[in-house]
Amino acid sequence: MENSQCEPCKTRDKDSTLIHWCVICEEALCFKFTEHYRVQNISHDHELLDIGMRPIHINISEQRCSKLGNLPFEFFCIDDDGLCCKECQVENHRSCQKMISVHIAYKGIKRSQSFIDAVELREHVLLTIPTITKDRHTLIESTEKEAQVIKDQIKKVKEKAISHIKYLEKILLEDLKLKKKDKIVTHAKVMINEIEDIKRMTKEKKDTFGIVEKHGSEKQTFLAVHAHKTVLTNLEERIRTITEKTTYSSIKLNPNLLKKNITSIETIETKELPTATEFIKRKKRQSQVPIVHRKELPSFIQKQAITIGKTVRGITVNEKDDLIITNVDFHVGHAVTVYGNTETLNYQTGVMYRPSQLASIPGKNIGILTSSLDAIQFVDFDNNKLMNKVSTKECENGGVAASIENIFIGTKGNILVLNLEGRYIRSIEISYKKLIPRFIVLDRTGNIYYSNSKEVCCIRIDGEHLFINHQTTKGQLE
Repeated sequence: MENSQCEPCKTRDKDSTLIHWCVICEEALCFKFTEHYRVQNISHDHELLDIGMRPIHINISEQRCSKLGNLPFEFFCIDDDGLCCKECQVENHRSCQKMISVHIAYKGIKRSQSFIDAVELREHVLLTIPTITKDRHTLIESTEKEAQVIKDQIKKVKEKAISHIKYLEKILLEDLKLKKKDKIVTHAKVMINEIEDIKRMTKEKKDTFGIVEKHGSEKQTFLAVHAHKTVLTNLEERIRTITEKTTYSSIKLNPNLLKKNITSIETIETKELPTATEFIKRKKRQSQVPIVHRKELPSFIQKQAITIGKTVRGITVNEKDDLIITNVDFHVGHAVTVYGNTETLNYQTGVMYRPSQLASIPGKNIGILTSSLDAIQFVDFDNNKLMNKVSTKECENGGVAASIENIFIGTKGNILVLNLEGRYIRSIEISYKKLIPRFIVLDRTGNIYYSNSKEVCCIRIDGEHLFINHQTTKGQLE
C-alpha cells in the first residue's frame, strides 16, 4: 500500500505510527504531525480521516496522461469532453475551440452532470452485477439438478437393457460429463470470475468516488471523474457484452433414439435459451454542465366549489385523498375539518390551539398544524383525535411542510427541521431574519419553497439559496 509511512517522518528517516489520512494532500500522518497539520494555516481546514478509511488505490492528484510523456493533466477540452496534457493539447486538440484550464474547469464539479453520470454509471454496474451472478449460480444449480435427473433416467434404462448396453451407458455418461454439463458449468464459472473481476474494479472506483465526493477537493473530484471515465466505460462495455452473449443452457435426455436403434442409449441435448438477465446501457454521458430541471406547467379546470362558511387558515390532502382544512368554528371552537373525495363533510376534530397552516405526513394519515401560539399540534386522522402538541419557539402562524423523514416549520428568520415526532434536528437560515415564512412546500428533489406573502423564495435543504421572486406593484411575481 502506498504512503505506508508518515510523510514528514519519512523525510526525517523516523519511524512512526499512522493515525490519520489527509484527503487533500493524500498523505498519511502520525499523531505528532496531525497536531501540526491542524494549526498550520495552509492545512488547518483539511479534512483528516482515520487511517483505516484510507482507500487502497488513491493518488488522484497524480493522475497523468498516458498518451504522451506521462505528463499531468492541465487542460479540459469541452468539445471532446476529456482531459489532456499540454502535449496532447498541441498534438490532438489544435482544432478544438473550447479548451480551458483544469483549475477553472473543476469549479462546481460535484454538482455537474459529469459527476452525476459517473456516480450513476458506477451504481448501474454494481447493481447489475449481483443479478448476473445470481443468474449464473442459478444456472449451475439447475444444471446440476438436470444432470442428476438424467443419471436417474439412465439407471432405469440400464435395468431394462441387455449387457452390451453397459458400454453404451458408459459412453453416454462420458458425453454428459465431458461435453455437456462440464462445458456449461465451466463456462458459467469463467463468466462468474470475470463478473467478480468487474465487481472488484468497480468497487475500487466506488471507494475513490466515495472519498472524493465526501471529503476531497473539487479538483480531485474532477480528475477522478474524467481519469476513470475510460475505465468505467470499459466496465460498462464488458457487462453489456456478457449479458448479450449469455445464454441459459438446459440439458435433458432424448429417448427417441432407443426406439430406432437399440445400439444407442438415448442422447443428451443442450438447449440454449436467452437469459432473463438484461443489461441496458445507460445514456451517453453529457459534458460538464449544471443540472437544470424544466417541466411544463399543468393546466387546471375547476370542477366544484365547497362553501365553508368559516375562516380557512390551512389546507391539504391526506393519503386517502380527503380534503382537510383548518378553521375557527364558533360552535366547536378550534377545529380541523375533513371532507371526503365526494366533497361531503366527514368529520371535525377539535384541537387545543387556534390552528394556522396544515401539512400531511406522506405515508401516514397524520397531520401537523402550526398555531397562533409557539406550538405545533399532531392530529391522527384515522382515529379522529389530537395526538400530541410540541412547543416550538417563534413559530406563531408559521408555515409547515412534511416529507417521509422530516417536518419543516417556519419560524422567525429560520426554517426548523424536525423529525416525525417533532424533535429538533437543525435549522435552516432564510434570507429575511425578522420574518416568519407563512407558506412552505417541498418539491420531489428536496428543494424548499417558502413565502411571506410578498416574495417566493427557494432554498436547498443544505441551506444554499437558489432564487427569490419579488412581487411587483401590479401584484405579479418577478
